[in-house]
Amino acid sequence: MVHKLQKRSRGLALVAASVLVMSLNACAARDTATNADCAQTYAIGFSHPSGQAAFVKALKSKVEQAAQANGCVKVLLDNTQGESLENQRATLESWVAQKVNAIVVLPVDNASVESLRKRAQAQGTKWLTYAGLTEGADGSVGFDNDASGTMVANDAIAWAGHAYPGGGLTAAITTSPLVGFNGRFAIPNKLLPEAGIDVVSYQQCLDQACGLRIAEDTLREHPNLRVFIGLNDDAALGALRAFNNAGVDPQTVYIAGQDGNIDGLEAVKKGGAYRASAAILLADLAQSIIDTSIAAVTGNGVTNSESAVELATLRDPAQLDKLIAQYN
Repeated sequence: MVHKLQKRSRGLALVAASVLVMSLNACAARDTATNADCAQTYAIGFSHPSGQAAFVKALKSKVEQAAQANGCVKVLLDNTQGESLENQRATLESWVAQKVNAIVVLPVDNASVESLRKRAQAQGTKWLTYAGLTEGADGSVGFDNDASGTMVANDAIAWAGHAYPGGGLTAAITTSPLVGFNGRFAIPNKLLPEAGIDVVSYQQCLDQACGLRIAEDTLREHPNLRVFIGLNDDAALGALRAFNNAGVDPQTVYIAGQDGNIDGLEAVKKGGAYRASAAILLADLAQSIIDTSIAAVTGNGVTNSESAVELATLRDPAQLDKLIAQYN
């Protein structure tokens, strides 16, 4: 099956407007309409294995709002944290048993949920993947991770060219084993060395605790560490604490995160070492989880959607404020 990819590029004003008109009436279960306006009701499960991440928490809240606004959708959310395959499988098995209409999932491990995918699809449940399309899926909901990684890498390189025209600095990049996020770290790992910035740490990290530890350890081994690119804002915020604790002059440091969670965006606005976040349009992504799932179920509409990513910096305060306002 050929799946058409739709690039979602709504302006922030339109995204904000869509949130403002959200109603509070949701239909409760599959194929049993409780609202006379619902030709059909939909039960949609959304499973993300990094439930501890600030962006994921905010996204789940926006997905619930989008479901309420639709009025004919009940959204089911899992509580998987720390990339626990056992917890995620238990949740997915429950949803398959309930025969929900659609499941949107970022698998901890694709191979480990392959049998569940086939079982779900055999009974008519649509299986969509988050952060990129995988083989056998009925659709996907994602964002441009290649653009995200390119944005932060190029911004870091431009900053380093002004702050360190003679070179002599090193970088750390955090990674993820989750499918679909490769561009966030592989692209910076390619572009920074090409610009003369050696990457001396390239480790898996998705939270503040490991971001703090990695930055502390790397600073001890490489006192000239001055660039830190986090796979997400959580890892980058942990690194910010490490640089602050070490007493490194923030004017000599470049830290960037990705996702655009509220803490990361506010750190950018505060100024200092935290200079950028590649921010996903949050409300647009949440809406696409609902819209793309319904399209897969009904056979009408786009079944692959990619939300826009924007680089948030102090160079554009108005845009930064709009991105922060997504969390209101």
